[in-house]
Amino acid sequence: MPLIIIIAVIGAALVWWYKSEHSSTLNEKAYLRGRGYSADGPEIRGPIPLDARVRSLIDSLDDVTPYARQRAAEEVALMCDEGQKDSRFFAPLVAALDDNSAAVRGAAVTALEKLGDSRAQVHLKRVVDSDDSIHVRAIARKVVERMSAVPSSS
Repeated sequence: MPLIIIIAVIGAALVWWYKSEHSSTLNEKAYLRGRGYSADGPEIRGPIPLDARVRSLIDSLDDVTPYARQRAAEEVALMCDEGQKDSRFFAPLVAALDDNSAAVRGAAVTALEKLGDSRAQVHLKRVVDSDDSIHVRAIARKVVERMSAVPSSS
């Protein structure tokens, strides 16, 4: 009798393990589809159009998780470095300067510098004067100094 119970427990554990490794909940699948990922595995796609990428990053700057907002600001900075600056990034990045997460605020400061919009100086000076994080204030101070030294192109 104990042998049958042990076999049943091992069998149930194997079934539970297999299902947990190979399944996603409906909520996880819907979230992944909403973010543009295939919930069933990697999918080969062509390049993402620039307009779709811009809209996706703007949406991600207002995401629920601070990490997603930080990554979105970092991606905006990378796009601007690649010469793909877009004025639609300005307002969401300025809004990100008031984020609860210091990491998001720091990434937004860097992205605003890369965007190169002279209107950002006013907002960055406010960050230098009043941000709670010493780190964010230091980044903003350096960015304001660099932006003041470079003649504005906007």
